[in-house]
Amino acid sequence: VPSACVMSVAGIAAASVSGISDEDKPEKTTSLAVADPSTVKAVAANNKLDSQLEQLSEGSDDFRQRASRTQERIDLKQRQVEEKKKREEEAARREALRPKFVMPVKQHGLSAYYGQAGVNWMSVHTGIDFPVGYGSPVMAATDGTVRTQYNSAYGNMAIVTMADGTETWYCHLSSTKIRSGPVKAGDVIAYAGSSGNSTGPHLHFEVRPGGGASIDPLVWLRSHGVNPT
Repeated sequence: VPSACVMSVAGIAAASVSGISDEDKPEKTTSLAVADPSTVKAVAANNKLDSQLEQLSEGSDDFRQRASRTQERIDLKQRQVEEKKKREEEAARREALRPKFVMPVKQHGLSAYYGQAGVNWMSVHTGIDFPVGYGSPVMAATDGTVRTQYNSAYGNMAIVTMADGTETWYCHLSSTKIRSGPVKAGDVIAYAGSSGNSTGPHLHFEVRPGGGASIDPLVWLRSHGVNPT
């Protein structure tokens, strides 16, 4: 049987335990973090900014590519302009060096002179004769425009008219190479022969300023730096 003392202590303990209220008991709670609205807005703004920056970067790359292609086209055009200019300058240089007066045949030496009298001419000789072989190339003595015709005395003829109207005649030809059109000094326009009033193959050459009366071709050629003799 418990003693009175033990019973007293047990009673006090029971009273103490029963005196604790529900409010004094510790609560077990689990709290969930709630996002701050300002933080959500900041994140959204950053995402939007990142997207805009990405679009700007893509646009910048596209612009650089287009700008590069445009510059390449500009560079190509500039090179083409420079190359064309060089070609034109080279052509002008060659044109300046090109002889504007040449011998009508390669062979030097004359067989008849201007003003000579003879049974083969109605009055006097109106040109100079080059004793070249049949079929020898005949060159334009000057720049000009060539035309061809036939004359009973001169035979097959080629006539080159210069810019100032001076005509050079090439007569007794066997055939012509260029019948009409522009020619330059040195271009082969015909071949020597013995057509018309001729005693043998040769080139009869005349010079007629303005297409009028003939002048001494030897003097005219020499005045332009060409000496056929």
